[in-house]
Amino acid sequence: MGIYEIVIGVVLIVACLLIVVFTLAQEQKGQGLSAAIMGDNSFMAAGRERGLDAKLAKFTKVLGVIFVVATLLVSVLSARL
Repeated sequence: MGIYEIVIGVVLIVACLLIVVFTLAQEQKGQGLSAAIMGDNSFMAAGRERGLDAKLAKFTKVLGVIFVVATLLVSVLSARL
């Protein structure tokens, strides 16, 4: 196992853990399964994230991109070896 595999593996693990933490830290916007079945009227407020919730959502998206890029990088590099 090369050093790049270890480094990218650590990046993947850290990204996964931070995605879970940031996702759980965000305020719940919907009402769960009952809103999915019965309908929810909060579609108009969906784009109005403010403050800490907006920052957490942004960091979660950035970490998702980092996760996907690192996963593709590991896949490409391991296919070459």
